[in-house]
Amino acid sequence: MSDYYSVIASAVSRLPSKTDDARHAIYERARAALRETLRNYDPPLSETELANEDAALDAAITKVEVDFLFSDIPRLVREEAAPSPPSLDLVRSIRDKF
Repeated sequence: MSDYYSVIASAVSRLPSKTDDARHAIYERARAALRETLRNYDPPLSETELANEDAALDAAITKVEVDFLFSDIPRLVREEAAPSPPSLDLVRSIRDKF
């Protein structure tokens, strides 16, 4: 029926902070809007048609999440590659040995 992916991806891209909570709030609003829209169809949609639309929305949400996770990989790699500073306790224990 609709291109759910482009609508969801666009909404997520406009978030000032793409936290899990913010993204999931978008997904829940989309689910609620879809349920409301589908409920008002005349003639009413069959259970199969309703399930297909729910599945299509879920697939779009999954694709947006995968895209988001892949876009975050460079940041995660940088954080992993950055050496962590030695702990103050480690520095003190080495200092005390000399």
